[in-house]
Amino acid sequence: WIPANFVWFGGDKLTQGMLDRAANYQAPNGGMVYFVATDEHVDPYLSAYTAIAFHWLKADGYTIPPNVESKLHDYLLNFLRQDAAPDFYQEGMKSTVRAVALAALAAEGKIKADDVQRYRPHLKQMSLFGKAHFLQAALTFKETKDAAKESADMIFATGSETGGKFLFNEVLDDGYLRILATPLRDNCAVLSSFLAYKKTASGAELIGDKPFKLVRAITQSRGARDHWENTQENMFCTAALIDYARAYETVKPDMKVSAKLDGVEFGTA
Repeated sequence: WIPANFVWFGGDKLTQGMLDRAANYQAPNGGMVYFVATDEHVDPYLSAYTAIAFHWLKADGYTIPPNVESKLHDYLLNFLRQDAAPDFYQEGMKSTVRAVALAALAAEGKIKADDVQRYRPHLKQMSLFGKAHFLQAALTFKETKDAAKESADMIFATGSETGGKFLFNEVLDDGYLRILATPLRDNCAVLSSFLAYKKTASGAELIGDKPFKLVRAITQSRGARDHWENTQENMFCTAALIDYARAYETVKPDMKVSAKLDGVEFGTA
């Protein structure tokens, strides 16, 4: 347990310091690695995820090393254009990671609508995580609104509603563990995508109250903890809850609440 008077000296500089060292984990071809910075150790999913993380951190005011980000974007653009992936990547994994790359590059204005349309035929192969990121990429361009709707419809086809909660389910083989897949991470990515889609005229009616029910399922999955099982779940679920709070909880509640039974008051707030 950490005492209330604990001060983490230098903690405010930790994130920027990590970003300043990002080049240590970038291979010559621009892709990102876990340990040894050589081309043969590049991990496509890690590279696409890093690009998304850079976008999040930049929005929070951190400085991304320009050369690292530029080389990373070039790597992801090449990954989209070439049929090259690790041998253990199945077609579904490859399509899913490309969708994550599309979302990262679209957020930075590095691709065009044609790039999204080119991968629309691969939607059926993508996991929920891939479909969610394809939806985000498709929402970037007015020319790909139909692609966004198609992706959302496919996601909804896997939905299950019980007891005021809503979750999306699919069956993946163990190979997807190589791209860090978990059902909860995928649902959190869907939540962020649906919140973005609900801002559009075509998405508002389709999405409806599903974000609220999805948030209930996501938060209750923690049990008595204030975190989820792993880093990927913590990142995507926290990001999704931030997106939800910005959409629905920007106004501080102003009300009085009391609980009574047979005239006996149990509490007020």
